[in-house]
Amino acid sequence: MFAVLLYNIWRLTDFLLKAGVDGEIEYAPVLTVGECVELLASALIPPD
Repeated sequence: MFAVLLYNIWRLTDFLLKAGVDGEIEYAPVLTVGECVELLASALIPPD
């Protein structure tokens, strides 16, 4: 369930990024999965 949630967050973020920057939707992702996971981790884990 958690993996599906992460996948959907990644696809939604990538879609919104493409729509906001280019306005043209292509299949190739602009935002990689690794970048998306890093962003989520930085938001969930407080800095030291």
